[in-house]
Amino acid sequence: MALIEGVAQTLSAAGHRVTVAASIAGAITALSASRPLIALVDRSELFSDGTTFRIPLAQGGALIAFHADDSERVPLPFPIQRTMLAALQLPLERQRLLALIGNVEVRARAAGRVESTEADDTRGMEALPG
Repeated sequence: MALIEGVAQTLSAAGHRVTVAASIAGAITALSASRPLIALVDRSELFSDGTTFRIPLAQGGALIAFHADDSERVPLPFPIQRTMLAALQLPLERQRLLALIGNVEVRARAAGRVESTEADDTRGMEALPG
C-alpha cells in the first residue's frame, strides 16, 4: 500500500486527480460519474475475472499496468497486453509514468476527444493495489 500512496502523491503533486480503489470492481463503482484518461492497474489485478475490460476510461484514455520491484512477473494474457499502453516497474519508473500521462493528454486533446478544460477536469487516475 505504501507504493500506491507514494505514486498517488507524485501524481497529485503533478496536478492529477487520483482515485485509489482496492480492486477493479471498486474502481468501476468509484468512477461511475467520471471517466479518467488513465487507469493505472496492478498487474496482479489483471488476472482477475475479466473486469479489466469494463474500466470506464475517457475517449482516448489508456490502461497502464504496474508491478512492484519485488513482485513476480507472470506473462499477461495476450488480449490484456493489447489493451495496455505500457507496463511499468514502480517506483523505479515514476518519471516514465508522468511522461506517458502527458502524452495521453496531448493525444486526446489533439484528436479532439477532450476539450482543454475538460482534460484538466478529467486528468483522473485510478490506482489499484494488489
